[in-house]
Amino acid sequence: MRPLFFSFLLLCMAGCTVDRSTNVPTNPTRKPEALPANTPPAARPLALMDRDPVTLMDMRERLLEAAGGEVIREIRLEHALRERLKEDQIEVTDALIEAEELRLLEELDDDPDVARRLLETLKDAEGLGPARYRSLLWRNAALRALVQRDVLVEAESMRLVWQITHGPRVRVRVIVVASYSRAAYIVEQLDKGTDFSRLAVDWSIDSSRDRGGLLDPFSTVDPSFPTAMCQAIDELQPGKHTNPVLLGDRYLVARLEESMPADGLTYESLEQDLHEQVRQSQERLLMQQEAYRLRDEPKMRLFDGSLEASFQATEPE
Repeated sequence: MRPLFFSFLLLCMAGCTVDRSTNVPTNPTRKPEALPANTPPAARPLALMDRDPVTLMDMRERLLEAAGGEVIREIRLEHALRERLKEDQIEVTDALIEAEELRLLEELDDDPDVARRLLETLKDAEGLGPARYRSLLWRNAALRALVQRDVLVEAESMRLVWQITHGPRVRVRVIVVASYSRAAYIVEQLDKGTDFSRLAVDWSIDSSRDRGGLLDPFSTVDPSFPTAMCQAIDELQPGKHTNPVLLGDRYLVARLEESMPADGLTYESLEQDLHEQVRQSQERLLMQQEAYRLRDEPKMRLFDGSLEASFQATEPE
């Protein structure tokens, strides 16, 4: 609100006549629609603090610092996706976008009500309002449409998934350390009868240390586990441990706790479900690869310091 003296001076300069035009309100309006039609959007009040308006310009720098980098990345990927969709003559319809939400809900939980609550929790945690959530669904639908022609389901992949999920599995404890000398010391202690769980808690740098090194049951043909580790475990009898196993820049010592038999479900009885699992898995992988390839494709220049700082600070690994 202007000081009284300043308001009085304006009246005097106007010949002591009050301008009653609705285009120049003397106080901040509580109704944005009462502003002149030509008022720039950035100057329109988004909120009031007592009677002081807060505009987009007031919030601009902080908004860019808080989320500018993430949003400009989303827009950049969407730009690249639109170009690809145009090249391939593909249209992302409302039905495809709605299908993405249904797919997401099905992945969250089998119970529709529980799934919907989990989705709202996820949206809140990720800061996804209606606009960004709709954009997320659109990007997923666009990526899925683009990769469909490259999805190839092979019998070999289906059989591997069957072996991983329904074949024999092992229950294992591991200790991961940064040097061979430390791994050799741990093997020496195990040979003397020291408790494996105690050594895992004391020495392991793996997240499993809090459980005494215990991992969830897994198949040794699962390619997501290191080959050298699986080969060493395959040679063990229950209760026995490996020698130090090199895994990149670290060393692992593992002990086989239990060998678990297959669950008895045959490949033939599960073939249709396996086909869908493999198709969805390959679809996700191709979508990730396509998003990664396209994310830096549009040439981009940033002219705002706050936006550039946010963009650099949120650079994905």
